[in-house]
Amino acid sequence: MNLSDFISRRDARWKRLSQLLDAAGAHGLSSLGTAEVEELFSLYRLTSSDLSLLQTRGGSMALTDYLESLVARGYQHVTAPRGGKFFRGWWRIVRHDFPLTVRRQWPLVLIAALIMAAGTTISYVITMHDPAAALTFVPHEFFRQSPAANVAQRIKEQSSRHFNYSAAKNFMFSAFLFTHNILVGILSFALGMTFGIGTLVFQFFNGCDLGSLAARYQSDRVFEYFIAWVGPHGVLELPAITFSSTAGLLVARAQWTRGGRHGSVLRAIQAQRHDIISLLGGAATMFIGAGCIEGGFSQLAAPIIPYSLKIAFAAALFCALLLYLFLMPVRESSPENPRIAFAGPAAKTLRIAAAD
Repeated sequence: MNLSDFISRRDARWKRLSQLLDAAGAHGLSSLGTAEVEELFSLYRLTSSDLSLLQTRGGSMALTDYLESLVARGYQHVTAPRGGKFFRGWWRIVRHDFPLTVRRQWPLVLIAALIMAAGTTISYVITMHDPAAALTFVPHEFFRQSPAANVAQRIKEQSSRHFNYSAAKNFMFSAFLFTHNILVGILSFALGMTFGIGTLVFQFFNGCDLGSLAARYQSDRVFEYFIAWVGPHGVLELPAITFSSTAGLLVARAQWTRGGRHGSVLRAIQAQRHDIISLLGGAATMFIGAGCIEGGFSQLAAPIIPYSLKIAFAAALFCALLLYLFLMPVRESSPENPRIAFAGPAAKTLRIAAAD
């Protein structure tokens, strides 16, 4: 092996790796930008291979020691993150990355929202014209009794002196709801692999469920109850489903454009993984909030909480959501927490590379 040629071809990346490690060592890995973190991981892998080649074919002991020190320093930053970093990464996503991504991907968000709105409108009109059509859209458990009878029973139960609000029972119901809703969000995203067709169809039928159910309550003249029931949690749940669908549409866009400027579909998806993670992380947080509201507050009828108060709460929450997503200041230049997005899978890969 020509040692001089070996050094001249690789010296620049060793120096660059050393610079990145100095910065990470001084201020932490989270101080680096996304591109710099990816560069560090890539250079670490290449330097590990250089060290392995040098040890196999023989060479300068001084150079071997130098590369071993670089690899050892790099290993400290690519190992699995400590548990305490998760909440910092989650807060970074919720506070900055999620609203920033919604603003950046607003055309896809708008498409997903319009598809749901179209499903809601169409099913509402069809069900108002032909009530039997609701069987096509609404789960059968909603037909055990009429909406008016259901509302009357709920009011009677909560008007009774024996009505007992169980916090534990409602907590369990909330846990079920936000777990179920997160699964719905994951399905909305995963269907993006069907070139987005599955995501859009799923989004459309989510809207159909809502529109047809609204029409049934409207026909039974208990529409105010419906708004007071669905509104408080729906203003979080429905947008969360839309954002999950938007993440699926990002995958679909990469497929339809065949990777675009990135050259391949896989590379295009990899380039957008930060936006995908931000959308899914933000949507999951909203699903949890919606589940907590639906499991308790949404279930309370007029004898306990006036419908006007619940509707006002829903309107205020929706306004707060819009302010958060589109008007709240965010730090565009601040990097994501790279440990959340990269450290898990990358650390495993790079440890294998170091061992080779």
